[in-house]
Amino acid sequence: MAQGIKKSVSVKKSVASVKKQQNQKLAKGRKTFKAKGRSAASANEQQATSKAINRKNEITFSARAVTAGNTFFLHELKDKAKAEIERKNRNQTRDEKNTNNLSAKLKQQLRKMGQDV
Repeated sequence: MAQGIKKSVSVKKSVASVKKQQNQKLAKGRKTFKAKGRSAASANEQQATSKAINRKNEITFSARAVTAGNTFFLHELKDKAKAEIERKNRNQTRDEKNTNNLSAKLKQQLRKMGQDV
């Protein structure tokens, strides 16, 4: 009998590694998975907001380009767009800060019910 040759014992894979192997694989050309549920709603909101901003910026951009002729600078529009995005983000974080506290949520619900807090 040859030395060193043993019957290999199959090692069971962990549940986590099996699950990792079974995860969804991206189809060719897609960068991300399509959002589902609550994240899909927020993604749609963000997409609609960015489209509205882009539409507004495009109108401003084209109007300035037509009126300015040769003296047209893109950085002015770029700065305005950045400022608007920052303003939207500030407003969003301000709204989110108030709703993250349990006490703030409860106070808000009491106010809705007519209780004075």
